[in-house]
Amino acid sequence: MSIAASRKEAAMWLLERLVPDTGVNNVAVAFEVTGRIDRGLFTAALRAVLARHEVLRTVFRSDDATLTREVLAADQLDVPVVDVPAGDDGMDADLTAFAAEPFAIDGRPLVRAGIRAGSDADVCCVVVHHLNFDAMSTTILLRELLVAYESLAAGGRPDDAPVAALAERAPNERSVAYWRKNLDGLRAAEAGLWCARPPVGAPSLRARTVHHELSAPARAVVRRFQRELRASEAVVLLAAYSLLLAQHGAGSDVVIGTPVNIRDQRSMNAIGYHANLVPLRVRLDPDADFRAVVKQTRSTFLEAISHADVPLEHVSPAVLGDAPSSWRSSFFRHLFNYVPGTVDASLTLTGMPLRHVMVENGYSRFDLEFFIMPGPDATTVRAAFCVDAFDAADVELLLERYDALLVQLGEELDRPVARLSRLGASDLALPASPTPGAATASVLDAVHATVAANPDLVAVQDDGDAVSYGRLWSAALATRDLVAASGGDTVAVLAPRGAQLAAAWLGVWLAGARCVLLDPAQPIPDLAARLADSGAAPVLAAEGLPVPGAVPIPAVPTAADAIRTEAPSGADLDAVAYLEYHLDAPAPLAVTVTHRALAGAVARLVERVATGPAVAAWLSSAATDAALTELLVALTTGGRVVVAPDRARADGHELGELVQRHGVTVVQAPPAAWRQVVEHAGDRLAGRAVLVSHEPLPRPLAAQVRAAGGTPHHGYRTPGVAGYAALGGGDTAGVVPTGPVFVTEPGTGHELGIGVRGELCVAGDALASGYHNRPELTAARFGEHPTYGRFHRTGDLARLLPDGRIDVVGPLSAHVRVAGQRIHLRDVESVLAAHPDVEAVAAVGSPAHTPDATDAGDTPDVTVVAFVESRKPDIAERLREHARAALPLTPELVVLNQLPVTVAGTVDRTALVSLAATRASADVEPPDETTAALVGIWTEMLDRPGLHADSNFFASGGHSLLGAQLVQRVRTDLAMPVQLADLFANPTPRQLAEHLQDAFWDDDEDDD
Repeated sequence: MSIAASRKEAAMWLLERLVPDTGVNNVAVAFEVTGRIDRGLFTAALRAVLARHEVLRTVFRSDDATLTREVLAADQLDVPVVDVPAGDDGMDADLTAFAAEPFAIDGRPLVRAGIRAGSDADVCCVVVHHLNFDAMSTTILLRELLVAYESLAAGGRPDDAPVAALAERAPNERSVAYWRKNLDGLRAAEAGLWCARPPVGAPSLRARTVHHELSAPARAVVRRFQRELRASEAVVLLAAYSLLLAQHGAGSDVVIGTPVNIRDQRSMNAIGYHANLVPLRVRLDPDADFRAVVKQTRSTFLEAISHADVPLEHVSPAVLGDAPSSWRSSFFRHLFNYVPGTVDASLTLTGMPLRHVMVENGYSRFDLEFFIMPGPDATTVRAAFCVDAFDAADVELLLERYDALLVQLGEELDRPVARLSRLGASDLALPASPTPGAATASVLDAVHATVAANPDLVAVQDDGDAVSYGRLWSAALATRDLVAASGGDTVAVLAPRGAQLAAAWLGVWLAGARCVLLDPAQPIPDLAARLADSGAAPVLAAEGLPVPGAVPIPAVPTAADAIRTEAPSGADLDAVAYLEYHLDAPAPLAVTVTHRALAGAVARLVERVATGPAVAAWLSSAATDAALTELLVALTTGGRVVVAPDRARADGHELGELVQRHGVTVVQAPPAAWRQVVEHAGDRLAGRAVLVSHEPLPRPLAAQVRAAGGTPHHGYRTPGVAGYAALGGGDTAGVVPTGPVFVTEPGTGHELGIGVRGELCVAGDALASGYHNRPELTAARFGEHPTYGRFHRTGDLARLLPDGRIDVVGPLSAHVRVAGQRIHLRDVESVLAAHPDVEAVAAVGSPAHTPDATDAGDTPDVTVVAFVESRKPDIAERLREHARAALPLTPELVVLNQLPVTVAGTVDRTALVSLAATRASADVEPPDETTAALVGIWTEMLDRPGLHADSNFFASGGHSLLGAQLVQRVRTDLAMPVQLADLFANPTPRQLAEHLQDAFWDDDEDDD
């Protein structure tokens, strides 16, 4: 007789539907004998045990919506003992492969058995589905198998007394109420660690394990704490585990799952699925010491044990299928399991030595599981991790930090937990970032050296006009005199790139003043706001620029004019050289950069890209310090700068011709410009240093640059640092810092270790002196490090790599929440950019809730809108399929011929945010009856207010399993024969309604 499965059983089945063809729910028990196992005796012993236990004869059947179970009679059960092949990777790999093979939920037995024959030993392995089995069952089954084998070998008859399946008691209402209260407000979807991989769309659930033996000092601390804190070893290690997770991004509200055996004393020998995973919620007070954490952990653990009779599925039906959020548990991502030895190491089987063999199934539905295996001489932590979530190297570092944390706790028990170090031995041994010596001469001194030695050498090449160092310096001295006469100390310079602009910048510095970087191409309101904010006086402008009250920039002398070569009068290196305004700031915001910082930045760039006099293309906007470095990398080395027209940023032929005609050796531009250039540049970039600045360098673009003969250098810039804070080749992850760097926990400033994402901080002599007229912002963004000295908090998310490089992800502000799960927009972009038909992509977050749908202080969900630059107009559907496989969400896609760019040539994300908002609020046709009904189903199933007829199901937090349930709901409510494939092809209510109506009319015509 078939009966409906329990909620707990249905949860496992739903997981297998969501991630099919895995052995994630398989549990194996194995033993090895030194000698040969008698196959006939082992088969008979197994049959006897299976016949005896009703639960091992229980099978399950399923359809699209339900799961049922029934018990087979003993004579209906056929479980042959098969050979486990011996492969080249060893016994563990062979047994894992055997355990990992999935069971079919189709009425067949959920048990299999095999023997792996070795050279002088045999291994017997039995695999049972978790629906009928748990960890404690392995010990019971192993014991009964061995007893039955021994009995049969002695000519006896194994125990055949039937054992009925243990019926679990109904959950206690007090326990249900306890868990509902205890778990109120929990948001486990945001509890991913900062060292984890970005979330994936189609998880494999593949798992690996690494082992770590606790050091002698760590074990000594645990033993001491057991005495002093009156806590068990398990509680001490669990408390330390909760701290470790909190230090790596789980937050102060840490939830850890742990399995609890729910058999009573009379049922301790019952085989079956009689364990519940209980969530241990530890709320960490940052000001408390570890004593308080242990006390709370002990209390939490004991309370959880006393209420463990409730499966989590009874607490939150969302976990089971009413609206499951994903393949993950709704409560926790991380497990802790204290596993004391339970198998006698001196066992024999018919006189043959026997040992228990641990077998992994190769899968895990949790990000990370710590199994603590204590022994008399050692305590081993077996860390199982899902490869979708972690790399093995990151887990090894976590284990190392766990050990170091225990040792540190022993030394600083009274220290508040928030102030404990997050670093392990490998982190502390990381190669130190370079600490270049501070500049001792200004860029003016370097430029004047060439003026004095070779004044006729060409300094600026502007189309057909070649301006020498002598003429350029003469114009700079004229500007110096003009500025000095005005008495101004802040001078705005407004001119197109060329000799006149170069001379004006040099002249302002010669006068001891600071210049404001501006670009004539900027909108007039922006220029006016920056001029007002800077307080610049005078304003120097090139002829023909309509700037009220501006003073004309002195002209560059002709070749026939006399030149002046007097030396600079010892610039104050700590004086401000220039103000650079943020191009994407909503209001004027400028950093101030000193002469020392500028000189240091230029010198380090020269070291990377020039071995002699550099010939640099002057291509960047005059409003950026990129334009300064282009100019000065040439002039400080006795080279020349070649003025490139603005159109060269998008015209590969023109830039390539300019590079070749003038022998340019250094070219700098953002990726948006290089994408337009590199395709048409041919081999004209051969031997050139190609600097890709402002934004991440996509690897396909780096490969294109190399194919064109160039040497790519990916430059990382941040407003608080002059020039480049780091440079890389673009062929590997990460860039090499040009000065000291470290990564900190956002908001607290605690340093983080290798591979842990946090806020990048940059130190060294190239730092800006601060923000212009913003003392409070300067104090917030700059700090003092005990080792590196003054540093800048960049506001960018990054991680340290083991070789000292840094992997910069993107702005911290680009972290968004979609359906309760946090993801960084740059991770979305990275996945989409990997598609071969995508030339560029920029993702933004568009508000997904109505204003009153967000709780006060809560971070609202967004809909991710990805703007894609592609020449393939039909790319959208292929790109959606690509995204579904690699991302936990499918963004709304907008295909453009070209992404909008700023005056600096970077992607104009402000414009894209406005475009996304306009799309979301645009007036659309009123939805018809079917569309309106689908919007209601969308809203209810996704539990998200504010959805509309064009809300993409997958971009709004939906996934395949929830999609299957939505399809069933549409069939029931609207009586329409919709399939899951229809939802994938038509992911908005409007599209699906149109599809269903078209299908209805097609069917109607066929009937006619």
